[in-house]
Amino acid sequence: MGSRRTLILIAAIAVGAFAGIALLSYIRGVENGVYQDAQPVQVLIATADIPQGTPASDALRMVQVKDIPLEIRPTSYIPADGTDELAGLVASSDIPRNQIIIRGLFVDPTVIQQSFKDQIPSGQVAVSVSVAQVRAVGGYLQPGDEVNIMVNDNAAGCGAGTTQGAAGDVPTTTVVGPQSVDPTDYCSYVQPARYIFQRVQILAIGDRQALQPGQTSDTGIVPMSGTITFMVPNAAAQIIASLDPSMIYLTLLPEDYQAEPLPALTKKLLEGPTPAETAGCLTPYGTDGYVAGDTGATASDLTAAPGFSCSAIRGE
Repeated sequence: MGSRRTLILIAAIAVGAFAGIALLSYIRGVENGVYQDAQPVQVLIATADIPQGTPASDALRMVQVKDIPLEIRPTSYIPADGTDELAGLVASSDIPRNQIIIRGLFVDPTVIQQSFKDQIPSGQVAVSVSVAQVRAVGGYLQPGDEVNIMVNDNAAGCGAGTTQGAAGDVPTTTVVGPQSVDPTDYCSYVQPARYIFQRVQILAIGDRQALQPGQTSDTGIVPMSGTITFMVPNAAAQIIASLDPSMIYLTLLPEDYQAEPLPALTKKLLEGPTPAETAGCLTPYGTDGYVAGDTGATASDLTAAPGFSCSAIRGE
């Protein structure tokens, strides 16, 4: 009887030992799995929003290497040392900040199909006009610039409806300077200009468009020619389309330009002495000429007679 109990006890001990070893092995297996999943791996994460179409070479300047647990690493991630596979590719869509860089986020540039309309904000339209290079700031305008639009009127010059004196006639009556002349006998301003719109944005010139976020260009500022496409509200496009393109004249604006009403030139003003014939109005900048830092000319009352309002010309 005693030997039987001894055998039962030995068997129980053996079974217990086996169960303990099996449990220990299981626990160690689970621990190893957890430890392995918790191992950090290096991935590339966007540190800023990367716009669609951004070249990978530029996008890589907006990413950083970061350690994350293996268990949350995407299977299609791009290793930190595997960026060579992105060479020549561009962002297929907008990549938000904190996005892990994975395969498929960058594609061949030919895959991206963009429409020109994508560059026109809601409420605006694109309208194109053909402006001669000399009337478009010599061709130095660039997409993204702002301009003022003027038009010339060949039919309403200061001499319209008047008869010029015959060749050799000596005009008299009005004293301007040392000679006796009558300014109404002359018509220096044969195509008076008036402003139509100010601060009009150029969307494109020819087939060249303004750079989008993320895009860069090594092209210097060189004269450009071609049809100019403006971005304006629909009603403004109707007015621009009503102009004779051959009469359009554009002026390029600085960054700090402030739009203000610019009155039309009057016949009385145009028939009076020119600024250079008026004391104190010899230059458009003042008696000292151009001085860096001076404010630009503004328009107030250009109808003063006789002659120009010098203060208006200089913006005083």
